[in-house]
Formats: sequence, C-alpha cells, structure tokens
Amino acid sequence: MSSSLSAPLSSALTPKKSQVAPMLLLIVGIMTSLAAAAYGYIESRRTERVVIAARDIPYAAQITVDDLAVIELPLHRPVQVAGITDPQAVIGQYATRQIGMNDLLNPGMLAASPPDEPVYPNGRKLERNMVPAPFALTGVGPVTDRDRLNIGFIASDPSLCDRERADVPLGTILDAPATLLVMSEGSRSYACRWMSGIPILYIEGEIAYLEMTPAQAHALRALQAANVALWAERYGAASDPLQYMDRLDAAQVILPDLTRPMTETLRIEPQVIPGATLPVPGAHAPIPGAPAQPSSDAAPDPLP
Repeated sequence: MSSSLSAPLSSALTPKKSQVAPMLLLIVGIMTSLAAAAYGYIESRRTERVVIAARDIPYAAQITVDDLAVIELPLHRPVQVAGITDPQAVIGQYATRQIGMNDLLNPGMLAASPPDEPVYPNGRKLERNMVPAPFALTGVGPVTDRDRLNIGFIASDPSLCDRERADVPLGTILDAPATLLVMSEGSRSYACRWMSGIPILYIEGEIAYLEMTPAQAHALRALQAANVALWAERYGAASDPLQYMDRLDAAQVILPDLTRPMTETLRIEPQVIPGATLPVPGAHAPIPGAPAQPSSDAAPDPLP
C-alpha cells in the first residue's frame, strides 16, 4: 500500500516537460510552408507583356508600329519563348527573315540595317556571292535541307563529260567541239556524275534551292540548254565529296565495282591545297654561317 501511495506523490513532485517549444516549431513550419505555397502560386500567376507580329512581315522590311501587337505570357517561362518586352526596341528594325502573323519576336529576327543576303524560312542564309539554283526533286526521294545532292546527267555526247579535256586552268575558254565530230552514228549514252555534295538551302514542294557559285549555276543552265536528262541523288552532309565529272558507260562497269565494299570503290575528288606544288620557302637556301656551296651553273675557275 505504501508503494502505491508514493508513486502519485513522486510524479506530482516531478516537474512536467514543457510542450510549448515543439508546438511553436510545428506552427512555424506550417506557416512557412503556407507562405511558400502562396508565394509560388502568386509568382506563377504573374504575367509579362511581350511583342508579337500583328501581320506578316516580309523579309528585309522595316518594322513599324502597325506591324506589332502585345500579348501576356507567364513571367517565368522557358528561354526559348523569352521574346522582347519593349515594342520600342523593335520599331525601326529590319526583318532578317520572313515573319509570320502571331510570331513571337526575338532578337535573332531583327537587324539594325537591311540584310545583305536573303534568309530562307528555315533560317538558312544565302552566303555572299552565292546564288540559289532551283532543282526538281522528282525521283530523288525523301530529302531534307540538311542533306546534300550529287547531280548528274545522262547523255550521248562524250564532250559533255570529258574530265581530261575540262581539267584546265581557271579562266580557260574551251572551244565547243563540232557536233559532227562528237556525235557518231550509234553512239551509246552514258551516265555522268557531274557534281557532288551541293548544299540545299531550302525546299519548297518538289523544288530544292541549291547553294551554288555563279559558275556552277551557269554550268547547270548550260546542261539544261543541251537537253540532257538530269538526275540527282541524296548525299550526307558529312560524306566525302565524290569525283566530279565521273563518266561511266554501261560497258565500262567492272565486277569489283559491284561486289567490293564501299571503302574500296569510292572515288573521292582530290582536295587541291593552294600552293601545294610550290617549293617550300628557304628549302634550298644555305644555312647562315655555313660554307658556301659551289653552284653547278657557276663558271669554272680559270686555269693558272
């Protein structure tokens, strides 16, 4: 009995631990979470005015206030749709590409002065002194503007794909051979891979616009004037350029070309390095301080 009476007495004399601090920490944690959630919700609802095109803006056109409109976008958005917030930063600028109605404007579409070279809707730019040459993609198959084209033709005139005759210094004007000399009776047609690795600027429908030098485009027109059957084949941008003016008669096909691996049959266009055939400067010059070597062309010493 004495032990049962002493237990409540000892518990009454022992001070109880305070429960205030844990409760305060719990309340502070809940309030912090609620405040963070409220702040995140408010921030997510915040918007910002950005500039868009109110109508189509042609390439190289100077932008006016009538070309612009503003819309509200979330303040926190991906950088890809950051856009421009100040219309005054756009007015008076020039369009570096075709801008469509409702397009979100960004600095890459604008320039302080009219662009010198055209930019196509896919963003590809025609480089300086280059020309776009249209080429029909009929029979080429699926192709994108990231690919390249090998261009060839089928003809029976051997002078149209005579690599040896055409391998002359730049600027040489070749005389056109007489038709009677090059077109014999029963002459067999051949296939000529004429150019390789021509970049594609833009594709519109079944027409590819190729980026060519003026000389290449002029030569392509000359082939059209010769009424040859043009053909093309898709080629990878990272592939090695094949041999230009590579003529092949059906009777010239050899079995190894059909059975050996690509690495053994690939005919690559040699890359000519300017000045590669010139002597190395100073290669035959005497070393400073070395004894002079007699020249073979020097006159012999007179006999005493």
